[in-house]
Amino acid sequence: MEARIAGCNAFHLRLIRANIGTISAFSTKIFGRTYGAAGITDARAEQEGFCTMTGEFTTTDHHPGSLPGTQKLHIKLLFSKCSGVILGAQISGGDSVCEMINILSLAIQKGITATELNTYQVATHPLVSASPITYPINIAAMNAIAANCTHLNEGLEI
Repeated sequence: MEARIAGCNAFHLRLIRANIGTISAFSTKIFGRTYGAAGITDARAEQEGFCTMTGEFTTTDHHPGSLPGTQKLHIKLLFSKCSGVILGAQISGGDSVCEMINILSLAIQKGITATELNTYQVATHPLVSASPITYPINIAAMNAIAANCTHLNEGLEI
């Protein structure tokens, strides 16, 4: 990031740019399983004094899950309980993990909320992504919101 900003300055490229710091995004593949993380963890959020809400979800990385090469995918999203802004994300699963963590890295940089992640539109394909009905980022965000808002449904009878 810093090198890109320096390059723009050196070549007088007049773009709007800012260095907001690093958010510690990474991905790796170990023994056929991909892992990715961005932002802060639960432990770090607690150390920093954040009141948080968490959304988790497990699904498959292809749809239907019976396709060859399909792996179980698990996602955990961490949000500020007060504002709903995403603070961190961890994902493990198939190759799609890397691109999902990149999306979540941008979400952290831009201060995206759980509500926005719950409703963002996705382009999916059976051979390369989870089902649009169970897209991990959307559902983990929805689970965080649902867990945080259970008090709104107290006494509700349907």
